[in-house]
Amino acid sequence: MKRWIALVAMCYPRSWREEFGAEFDALLSDVKPNWRVLGNVLGGAIEMQITSGDNWLKLALATAAIGAIIGAGVSFTVKPNYVSSAVMSVTPQPDPVRNTSTEALRQRTAAQVAFMEEELLSRTSIALIIQDPRLELYKEELKQTPLDDVIEEMRRNIRIQARPSAQGDLAPMVFSISFSYPDQAKAQATILELTRKFTAISTNTNQNSTLAYQDFWREMVAVGLSKSTPPPPAGVSAAVLGNPSAAVESPGSSRIISIARGLGTGLMLGLLTAVTFRWTRNVLKLAGFALAGFVLALAPSYLIPNRFTSNASMQITPAQLTEDPLAPFPPVTPAAEFLNQVKPQLLSLQTLSKLIQGPRLNLYPEERATKPMADVVQNMLKNDLRIAPADPAQATHGSPSVISISFAYSDRYKAMQMVGALMQELQDEVQAKEKADAAQMSFVHHTIIQRKAGENLEALDVPTLPVSPVWPNRLVIAEMGSVAGLLIGAITLRPRRPSTLTLQPA
Repeated sequence: MKRWIALVAMCYPRSWREEFGAEFDALLSDVKPNWRVLGNVLGGAIEMQITSGDNWLKLALATAAIGAIIGAGVSFTVKPNYVSSAVMSVTPQPDPVRNTSTEALRQRTAAQVAFMEEELLSRTSIALIIQDPRLELYKEELKQTPLDDVIEEMRRNIRIQARPSAQGDLAPMVFSISFSYPDQAKAQATILELTRKFTAISTNTNQNSTLAYQDFWREMVAVGLSKSTPPPPAGVSAAVLGNPSAAVESPGSSRIISIARGLGTGLMLGLLTAVTFRWTRNVLKLAGFALAGFVLALAPSYLIPNRFTSNASMQITPAQLTEDPLAPFPPVTPAAEFLNQVKPQLLSLQTLSKLIQGPRLNLYPEERATKPMADVVQNMLKNDLRIAPADPAQATHGSPSVISISFAYSDRYKAMQMVGALMQELQDEVQAKEKADAAQMSFVHHTIIQRKAGENLEALDVPTLPVSPVWPNRLVIAEMGSVAGLLIGAITLRPRRPSTLTLQPA
């Protein structure tokens, strides 16, 4: 054991060994060598090396290099992301009845592509893909993360990008769909499902447009306003160009990220070790203040009631028919303008009071017991309810416009039910407005509205059932408490000037 202790003693700085080496050897001969003595000598050598000169910087650089090496090794155990992609085209089809300009047809096609993208990337559509038992996507993430967060992760991994297409009056719109995932086979299978959904949405849209068109013209013939039923519009043609590509490793290897993380972690650990050995007492004091702040901030946060937020979205779809069969399709009403028309009645005291006091919801019972209903509604509009355009900048010709609805409440089931009730109220308000407008219009226009062939409001994403509360964020509160504790601890460590004695004359 003495040999090991003497070997560890060689780790002390040379200046220290030259000055105290003989005394150390004499002391070592008087004590019984054991593992405890070896540990004390090793700890003293490390502390001496760190606290002398600029060795602390060398330690930090050494631990940074070790961290980078470990990060590089770990990167080989992490599966890289693989990207599979497919190319699709949507071709404008000439209308057999309307002598519509080429520009109007291209606008119509662009509007339908925008509508199909909204449907494809909607929360409902992506949730069905994630929960498809044939794909089994994000199995580990779903065990630890709410479904809404996994949906957002998958949406970030889907990329839809326009590609240059051939020039021409009715040239197809070409774009690529790609999906990134750690499993090669699942990445390619998911792209197959996405393209299948895209073409299915296109087919359903064409069919709905055809049915609305045929019903409208049959009624025109029945009442004598038209002599024959013209053929339905051709719609657009969506197709997959070739097979989805085999999944390939995405550019920008994750190994670089792992090495960078290891480098940063090693550097921080080295600096922390150096600071701890240099100022052990101060570091322990700061750690104590930080821990106390963490506990004192976290404990009261459990007295704060949870708040759950439910979200949904509705879209305004463009009109399929117009009173003049030769007129191009009109643009959709922007969401902001649409809300300006219906919000006064939807968010009125009468409507919201009815929902709040309804037997199914019965919201804010304690507030209603102590405050007037007007104040309860005002607080609800200010803090809990949000109805706003999801795409305020969107105003393209014929493209769908999206409205987002969210409501926060202490009961997650009531939060979801309230969003559903608001969606129903919004649809009822729109229908009432349509009927009032149709009463002052021509019979043809009135029939268009009754057939729902005009602009329509429909659900894009159903209300979500919140899983975890959005408030209070106890982790953030605890972190703020730790920071406050560190600041208080730092203030207590500030050196104080000694008081100066002054001599008073006798």
